[in-house]
Amino acid sequence: MTGNTIDILTIAGYFLLILCVGLWSARGKKGTAANYFVSKGTLPFWAIGAAYVASGLNPEQLIGMNGMGYMVGLPLVNSYLIAIVVYSALIFFFFPLYLRNNIMTMPQYMGARFDVKSQNIFSVLLLLSYILLNLSVILYGGAKLFQGIYGVPIWLGVLILGIVAGLYTMYGGMKFVINAALFDFVLVFAAGAVLFILGYMKLNNGWSDVVKHAPGGFHLMQPTDTAVMPWHAVLFSLFNLQLFYSCINQALVQRGLGAKTEWDVRMAIILAAAFVLFRPFIEIFPGMIARALAFTGHEEFRVMPGEVDNVYPMLIKNLIPEGLKGLVLIGTLATVMSTTAAFLNSISTLFTYDVYKKWINKGANDKKLVKVGIYTTLSLMVFSILYAPVIENFGGIFLYFQSLSTYLAVPVATCFLFGMFWKRATPAAALAVMIVGIPLGLMIQWLLIPALFSAEIIARYSLTNFYVTGGITQVFCASMMVMVSLYTRPRQLAEIQSLLWSGRLLRLPADEPKRVWWQSVWLWWGVMVVIYTIVYCLLW
Repeated sequence: MTGNTIDILTIAGYFLLILCVGLWSARGKKGTAANYFVSKGTLPFWAIGAAYVASGLNPEQLIGMNGMGYMVGLPLVNSYLIAIVVYSALIFFFFPLYLRNNIMTMPQYMGARFDVKSQNIFSVLLLLSYILLNLSVILYGGAKLFQGIYGVPIWLGVLILGIVAGLYTMYGGMKFVINAALFDFVLVFAAGAVLFILGYMKLNNGWSDVVKHAPGGFHLMQPTDTAVMPWHAVLFSLFNLQLFYSCINQALVQRGLGAKTEWDVRMAIILAAAFVLFRPFIEIFPGMIARALAFTGHEEFRVMPGEVDNVYPMLIKNLIPEGLKGLVLIGTLATVMSTTAAFLNSISTLFTYDVYKKWINKGANDKKLVKVGIYTTLSLMVFSILYAPVIENFGGIFLYFQSLSTYLAVPVATCFLFGMFWKRATPAAALAVMIVGIPLGLMIQWLLIPALFSAEIIARYSLTNFYVTGGITQVFCASMMVMVSLYTRPRQLAEIQSLLWSGRLLRLPADEPKRVWWQSVWLWWGVMVVIYTIVYCLLW
């Protein structure tokens, strides 16, 4: 039996196994909509934490970040180290508000805090972003692996992945998403560890080669003229993007909404924060190792700037022996399955609750809602399969996903932050920011900055960098929120009191079980803060 045959059988076996997990998860689940969509009140902290990490380990990250790790280097690690700030907000601000207000979708919070107009606009924007950005990017990334290693056409790889992921998500619901994520969590880290170790062993001088050939030096903070992530981009914009992705992203937040208790969801995020520290070894450092190999005599690892999406498939192809490629590849395919399932489930939840039940059939029962969710999943999968191959024309997964995400993240994060922390924020202001924010970001980047500044100034300060323009857009969105709020009528405090953050949310609810000292959320959160601070100081 040839190595390729073993690889193909291994991959086919994985697909079969994951489908069986989906069917097993579907047993007795479809009667209750809350169970199907969020598995409400059933999930322990370790399952949520692992699922949270597994969802972040998607092809956009594995392929896109390793490609950019090759070209950009260590500054990308800022995307992970900022997790301690964003996850702290999730633990102490966002999840307590979501859970205590029985929030099932993120637009539902917008509607409760502001008004139905803001909720409707956010629902549409979120649905479009998940379809055009998340689902399609994930499928394209998985197909890119098949193409890079086995020469499978992009369209065929997208079709195979889409059919398998769509089938098991339709029948398994959120319980499957969690079960699959736990399984995929192990596979992804195992495959990533193998790739990192084999690449490291091939280096002539070990880690010193990586440091020597790192673009811009082995430092987190880079000068203002750095192309992708200069220091001012990290300072002014990265927080908003990560806040949106981790705290407002339905696909991730939905995992926590099914927690057994509030303690479970808080500890889950702390667990996720611990594993985030290891993600650069899977998502960035292999790309940096590939660059070091290319500059130390291994020409098979050299890629051109326009071919950065080939770095990760190239590593697998050149480092993993025939017959074992399938084992490593299923670790990456696991991310495709896990994140595709998560986004399909989340999009069907958004459509079912925020569109169908609200606009089309207000009296729909649980059985009808679950059926609509299944049909929605099928329709979304068909569209994503058709659209995903188009991404090949946009110059790389990382730039496509990150740049477009920034346009949406800034106005949405502005509305959520002001909505939670400023009682004077008005529905009219939220509506204005949601409508104007995205075109404003595009206008600033493509029209305003080129008109106001010379090419030299733009290059010196990376003013058209999407992170930098995101920070500038944030200033305008925040100013708009304040100005419009001051001149329009706010909602009555009694109507929104529970939707505003207050110090009482730092404490667990009074009816939560009492726990021993070593199970304290504050204890383990403090440990993570210290560890992250040390890592940041070492790599500064």
